[in-house]
Amino acid sequence: MNIDSLRAFVKIVECGSMTRAAEALMVAQPALSRRLRELEEELGKPLFLRSGRQLQITPFGNEVLQHARTVLAELDLIERLRISNSNEMRVLRVGASLTTLSRFVPLVISRFRNMEPNVDIVVQTGVSQEIFDMVADGRVELGVVSAASQHRFIVRRFLFRDSLWAVCPADHPLSELREVNPKHLHDVPLVTMTSRTVLRQDLNAVFSTYGVKPRICMEIDNVDAIQRMVEAHLGVSLLPKSVLSPAIESYKIKAVPFVVDEARMGDSLFRQYSVIHLDAPLSEDAERWMAVCMDVARQFAAE
Repeated sequence: MNIDSLRAFVKIVECGSMTRAAEALMVAQPALSRRLRELEEELGKPLFLRSGRQLQITPFGNEVLQHARTVLAELDLIERLRISNSNEMRVLRVGASLTTLSRFVPLVISRFRNMEPNVDIVVQTGVSQEIFDMVADGRVELGVVSAASQHRFIVRRFLFRDSLWAVCPADHPLSELREVNPKHLHDVPLVTMTSRTVLRQDLNAVFSTYGVKPRICMEIDNVDAIQRMVEAHLGVSLLPKSVLSPAIESYKIKAVPFVVDEARMGDSLFRQYSVIHLDAPLSEDAERWMAVCMDVARQFAAE
């Protein structure tokens, strides 16, 4: 039985479509279809029911899937054993959402490299939903995200809960307040992340609920650049506490807790930082990365 055909079958199930599975395996779709057809011919039964472009796994396919995952997991373990007993460099591909890149992910990478000098880390970035897609497609083995989402084949492991703070120049009137609420931001120049981010979408919902119209003066998908714009007196911002530099005072800016009425908004503004991966066995390097993430998360939760 061809191992490539088994991998193709499992990847089609995980990705939910032939197109996405072909992209994840970096093969042409006709070649992927051929592998699946050859496997079905060898097994003597269909693995999927086909309706146009839709694929629905058959009961027989579900049985084969469980065994195929076991076989592939054992083969992966043998390959990891081979690699761990060699001196060759290994590669760990990780996705990171935009707000995790400022402080959290760099700390994880630094600690991980001290532990695993023979592992090259390749980081791909995007908004949280894009990171979920990268994991689902197999482009990265793990993702670090700051927004919750649901996906049939993805496991989400909670890291820590983060709150939003208003960031303003040290001499701004808001810096004198003990806390900032949405009404304080009416017609205030605001430097925000772009509307493609979950954070911005959540803020839009808050402003709409409160009938507040901030003056969006700048949109940037880089939290460090946002803080620099605030320092330059170009506006104020709302950012997760975890992205704020420990040396924020030297930026000549101040952070004040941002509060909303929980009866009206619930906990929708709290960021839920998590590590995500496919519901399948992880490589040893990925397991170590996960452990470092948990360790750094404890540090952030204690701040």
